[in-house]
Amino acid sequence: MHTKTNALQTREQRYTGKKREVMYISRRLIQSKPFRKLRGSSINVLMLFLTKRQMTPIQGCKNRGQYHIANNGEIQFTYREAKDKWGFQTKVFRNAIDQLVEYGFIDITHTGSGLHRDVTRYAVSDRWQQWGTDEFKSARRPKRKVGYGFAKKNTTCQKDS
Repeated sequence: MHTKTNALQTREQRYTGKKREVMYISRRLIQSKPFRKLRGSSINVLMLFLTKRQMTPIQGCKNRGQYHIANNGEIQFTYREAKDKWGFQTKVFRNAIDQLVEYGFIDITHTGSGLHRDVTRYAVSDRWQQWGTDEFKSARRPKRKVGYGFAKKNTTCQKDS
């Protein structure tokens, strides 16, 4: 049964819309120890990160059916979006990010400041596959070292010399 909006869409638009409704998650990820150790809202936040991936097929005969993340390292998920759109409180969202980075599901590629629309960018990571082994490289959310405001020690108030 077609709705009125479906009738106005081209076949390509309908196909693209259906394609975006589907998300692939490997059984290996779901059955892994680090995934089973996730607490609280971390699983929900991880699923939302995975929906933000833009998957594109890898070119070549041998790579048929394989995809890579086209926007990896450029994924944006702001605290405001987490609160307004998904209902996560700031502390809950921050703790989920910390846990996802700690277990190797995501990496922070750029730490935003919240000022001048500078947002944090993330990458979906495969580090979780080495979790619990010697090859696992642990990571933490980077802490800000730059001070903000009107004080001599802060970078925003230094005089140009």
